[in-house]
Amino acid sequence: MRPTLLSALFLLSALALPTFAARPLPPADPRLDATACQRISTGPGPHSLLPLPGSTRLLISSHDRRAFEKPGELYAYDTTAARLLRLPRSDEPKGLVLRPHHMDIVSRGNETLLYLINHDEGTPNSTRHSILVYAVQGDRLVFRQRFTDPLLSSPNHLSVAPDGDIYVTNDRRDGSSVMELLLRQKKATLVHFREGRGWRIVAEGMSFPNGVEAEDERVMVVKTFGNEMLTWPRYEDGTLGPRQSLLSLPQLDGLNPGPEPGTWLTVSHGGLVDFMRHKGSSGHASPGTIYLVNPAQRTYTPFFADDGRRISAMSNAVLAHKALWIGQSFDSFILRCPLR
Repeated sequence: MRPTLLSALFLLSALALPTFAARPLPPADPRLDATACQRISTGPGPHSLLPLPGSTRLLISSHDRRAFEKPGELYAYDTTAARLLRLPRSDEPKGLVLRPHHMDIVSRGNETLLYLINHDEGTPNSTRHSILVYAVQGDRLVFRQRFTDPLLSSPNHLSVAPDGDIYVTNDRRDGSSVMELLLRQKKATLVHFREGRGWRIVAEGMSFPNGVEAEDERVMVVKTFGNEMLTWPRYEDGTLGPRQSLLSLPQLDGLNPGPEPGTWLTVSHGGLVDFMRHKGSSGHASPGTIYLVNPAQRTYTPFFADDGRRISAMSNAVLAHKALWIGQSFDSFILRCPLR
């Protein structure tokens, strides 16, 4: 496929980043049987994976980013029956086209609610995006709410705090600007929503913030450009205090709970040049490492690594149902690596 202008400029930007010399793959965490990993077929671009509370299912967002204009799907994978199910959706607004990106899930009352970033236009260079909310009802999704706002300029990841507030990272302040990526300008934002208050910027001056996790008393973000994991104290009104840098790792993507309380898993891309070449063709490998980080101790250790032959362009890593589940940005499968 001929690369888009954005892809070409992003590749130039990647070339301008500091390079990290190729090294032997670090060993996997001893709790993980990395020799027994298996591919599980899905739709294209299974970027976001979420365990469904109270079940043996894993929710999967799927969107073909090599053909961005195409609609995507939401799936449930039954980890016991080893069966993939496309989830039918109902009650959506007329004209809605689903192009899902990152997701979060919460239980509220008797309902399980799925929040997801949707790219409303069929191009990665757009300022039209929304947050969609669905109720998970058995084998189907029932539409509940749609959030739109100019501050959702280029949403990448979202997190719903325990009190229901929503935090979203915009990887660009202007979603139509290729220069922000090319020049790695520090204009990107973290935005916050509270019912009755609406949307507002609570942190800015970043370059490509990515994964986000909102807790009662803090918010954490990992960045793809800038190679940092950041944290802010979170106040009662949802605003944030002074930011701190917790640790430095290259080209971070995604943030999910680790095996112990207070630990987290995040993906580190081996190289953005490889990532963009893999976007152009699945024949080009895009290596990566999943790190286990401990923010309190400011430490990190490799949890799983691959040279791109088993899985390329890893997007996030989830521990659930006695296994590590790894999503990716482009190809049509996820990787399951069992725990010992």
